[in-house]
Amino acid sequence: MKPWMVVALLAVLAGCSEQSGAPLGGALQGERNTAGNYLAYEHHVGIELPAEQIGERIAATREACLAERFGTCSLIAAQQSSGRAPHGELTLRIVPDGVEAITALASEGGELTRRTTRAEDLAQAVSDNRRQHEQLLRQQQTLQQFEKRDDLAVADLLALAREQAALEVQLQALAQEAAQQQRRLDTNLLTLNFSSPYESSPLGRIGDAFSRLTYNLAEGTANLIEFIGYSLPFLIVLFPLALGLRKLWRRLASR
Repeated sequence: MKPWMVVALLAVLAGCSEQSGAPLGGALQGERNTAGNYLAYEHHVGIELPAEQIGERIAATREACLAERFGTCSLIAAQQSSGRAPHGELTLRIVPDGVEAITALASEGGELTRRTTRAEDLAQAVSDNRRQHEQLLRQQQTLQQFEKRDDLAVADLLALAREQAALEVQLQALAQEAAQQQRRLDTNLLTLNFSSPYESSPLGRIGDAFSRLTYNLAEGTANLIEFIGYSLPFLIVLFPLALGLRKLWRRLASR
């Protein structure tokens, strides 16, 4: 199956985006790779909560992740805004078995309004990493065979040592890349987006407009004053010039 077909199938099975405001049936479950698959799964979840509960849910979810309450979990990113329409977002990397539990904790007292699941196929990247690793190991073995020779000059030994050091650096980089790939395969990336019903309601937008009225009035007045300040020097120069042209025109017209 082609990678794009896998991604499309996962999106359909996950019920990519149902209508906002309607509760989604069933819990969001983590995805685990089967034998022979190299898929890195990502989930995006929209959670609607009362405005006063958003901060509490974000804090509880963050603490549960850091304490690894539902299994191995890493906090990737966190952001939160307060005010009339507070919202926030948490990005976690967690084991598949913990996705359902931590999503339920995050949405406690609210509802899931949107969820999307997608996967990136890492099969080619994993294969390339292994091939490069095996190639470097063969080069390393060849250099080790040369080092055992007794007829090498000092300059040759130094050159071999430099080559060995360069190979070690490349092998370490490949090992780190392989570890990161395996981490993505063993865990799910989960993004939780918190919002309140007020944020998207027409009355909420009207309230925000009124709350910004004073600021907008002050900003508009300041812009007008700046415009007058910029225009005044031109008026001072152009006004006498316009009077002179007017007098000249009258003289020419009287003749």
